Amino acid sequence: KIWQQNLHKSLNAWEHMLHNLDPNVYDMACIQEPYFNPVNLANTSTLGRFWDVIYLSNHHSHAARSQTLILVNKCISKNSWHIIPINLPNVMAIELTGQFGKVRIYNIYNSCENDHTLH
Repeated sequence: KIWQQNLHKSLNAWEHMLHNLDPNVYDMACIQEPYFNPVNLANTSTLGRFWDVIYLSNHHSHAARSQTLILVNKCISKNSWHIIPINLPNVMAIELTGQFGKVRIYNIYNSCENDHTLH
């Protein structure tokens, strides 16, 4: 089960989401406009216990703020998923592999003010 939400960069929305994002119910979360702390990380004391935090591949080297983030439940073996490299500032993806075959999950942020994601 996937949780998807635009947090509008809000700390309150981030904390509310983490409080309700039950790792016994959800396998992953695709977040647009996540809250990042002053050192540009998505962290909280409980986040790392239940979730692997996946940033855009250029999150720390790109001048523009990342607008997407994926959380993967730590109950999902790291051997069954990998990051798909995408060289776009607001698009990220992972591929899951299992008895079902392969499935790709894309997390895309589209701004209402421009079409930079498309071009």
